Amino acid sequence: MERFEGRVAVVTGAASGIGLALATRFAEEGMRVVLADLEAGALRAAASALEARGFEVLPVVTDVARADALAELAERTVDAFGAAHVLCNNAGVFAAGTSWEAALSDYEWVFAVKVFGVVNGLRAFMPILLAQDEAHVVNTASMAGVTSAPFVAPYYMSKHAVFSLSETLYLEMQARQAP
Repeated sequence: MERFEGRVAVVTGAASGIGLALATRFAEEGMRVVLADLEAGALRAAASALEARGFEVLPVVTDVARADALAELAERTVDAFGAAHVLCNNAGVFAAGTSWEAALSDYEWVFAVKVFGVVNGLRAFMPILLAQDEAHVVNTASMAGVTSAPFVAPYYMSKHAVFSLSETLYLEMQARQAP
C-alpha cells in the first residue's frame, strides 16, 4: 500500500500485543483504525490511549468466533468511515497439551477464534475490500503455520489452517486480478 493517509484499517485482537502494535502503526501512518477485541476493558484502554495521541479510532467489542459479530463490525466500519482498506485478522488464543489429551473444548475454542475468526472476517469484509481501488488482508499466522511442535496441537493446527487459507485467498485474488 502506497497511500495510508485517510484510509481505514480494521484490526481484530487490537487491545493488546501484535494487534495493538498494528493498530498503533496504522494510526501513526494517518489511517483511521477500527479496533476490535473481545476484552471490553482492554479495548477501552487501547482506544483511549490512541485517542489521547490524536488518532481517529472506533473501538468495537467483537467476538470473532461469531459470524454475526463480524458482519456487525463490517457494518459499523462502513457506517463510521465509509470503507475499509486493510483487514487484519489477528485475534488469537492459545491452548496446549498432548494431542490426544488436550480437551476437545480447547480444540473447538482455538479453531473458533483462530480459524473461523479469519473465515468470518473474510466473509464480512471481502465485498467491502474488493470495492476499493486497493486493499489488503493480513491474517496473523506464524512459523507455527509451516512447522510442528509437541504439546501444542490445537494452536499449531489452527496456524496451519490460517496459512493455507491465506495462500488460497492470495491465489483467488490473483485469478480475479483483484486490486
